[in-house]
Amino acid sequence: ELETGRTSTITHHIMGFDEEGNVINEKAKKNHLTSRDIVLESKKVITFADLCGHEKYLRTTIYGMSSVLPDYAMILVGGNMGVSKMTKEHMGICLSLKIPIIIIITKIDIAPKNKLDETIATITRLLKLPGVRKVPYLIKKHDDIALVAKNVPNDNIVPIFQISNVSGEGIENLKTFYNLI
Repeated sequence: ELETGRTSTITHHIMGFDEEGNVINEKAKKNHLTSRDIVLESKKVITFADLCGHEKYLRTTIYGMSSVLPDYAMILVGGNMGVSKMTKEHMGICLSLKIPIIIIITKIDIAPKNKLDETIATITRLLKLPGVRKVPYLIKKHDDIALVAKNVPNDNIVPIFQISNVSGEGIENLKTFYNLI
């Protein structure tokens, strides 16, 4: 995985929140907290199952989705790459398993504006297809998050977050969303 940069196995990560909605994991980076410490200090814990995105490992992803049956599925789309065949495949898996979808567009700091706009338009078009019938909701401001978090479990609305792991843009909105769902 380190050599190719591709996830080929199923891994699990946790994120803990305190009473005020602060992420415990951020303290963990400074204080070297273990997973056990994070769980003990948290009021709420979310478990993430990191699955494969590459076509070569589709069977592993299907196994992970069907055996874990997550509450939500986050589909990451590179803003600089656009919607791929595998993005569509992963959306199809989520739809067939009736798992609510959350779209996260990454790398917005390096995505050309026209490519980012095209990516958002393609995602919106896919979500509105007759067999899908989801309401795409582009998160533009912090106030959008509570509304979306309330409606995502009903599996009719699909939030679309735009983030940059380099600049940090959009990350706080995503953390707030995780705390609310």
